Amino acid sequence: MRQPTKKTLKVHIKSALPIFIAAGVFALCSLIFPIYNFWAILLSAALSVGAYFGTDLFLFKGRDATLTREEYTGNRELDEQIAYSNQIIARFRAAAESAGDASVAAAITRIADASEGIIDEVIDDPEDRSNAYTFFSYYLPTLDKLLGYYSQFSATRSGENANGSIRRIEGCLDMVAGAFEKFLNKLYNNESAEIATGIEALKIMLRMDGLTNKTEMERAKTSKTAYSASEIDAEIENISKQLQNEADLENKQVAAATH
Repeated sequence: MRQPTKKTLKVHIKSALPIFIAAGVFALCSLIFPIYNFWAILLSAALSVGAYFGTDLFLFKGRDATLTREEYTGNRELDEQIAYSNQIIARFRAAAESAGDASVAAAITRIADASEGIIDEVIDDPEDRSNAYTFFSYYLPTLDKLLGYYSQFSATRSGENANGSIRRIEGCLDMVAGAFEKFLNKLYNNESAEIATGIEALKIMLRMDGLTNKTEMERAKTSKTAYSASEIDAEIENISKQLQNEADLENKQVAAATH
């Protein structure tokens, strides 16, 4: 699990007393002046504003405070989601430790491991973040709620409804674990595609510059000593299409498993 960086923020916390004083001054003015007159309203408002700024600047200045915030990506909303998700994963691991059934404990541990892997990928690769919205907003909170019920019902085991709920939750854990692992593999595919494309492009450039040995079959195919730019582009495009087709197939499998 990736550890967050600590960001320290200095903030000034204003006192609420100047607001109450300003309200009190306006109320007092309404008793002294004929508040039904426009000039009286303006005068009361001016005195209230003056009371607020005077007490805020000179009497009740507030205080300075230092706040520490955990950062994973630099995106505040996403960082809050990750921090909350880490709390959920900690509850998953606690549920695995307290589970009386070894197979249930193993399934929950798989879910926790895959969840940590997904979060690490989201932190490391910005391109994966748009794909993980449902994971953060629905899958993890829903599973957290179900495992909360599971722990509650397992502790009491009173009634057929509770026992039936326990069996249903236990029956879906392996499926959820497999789906989370496939989703993590889908995120890995982004890096795999980039690596594979980069390797093939590197091989082509090396062959083009005559820095690698050709096999007899390659010599038979062409008598050229270098590749043209169009041939390089065509080969890279072909590799990219193959990788995209593999990624699309994997996406369909993940979608089928998670719905």
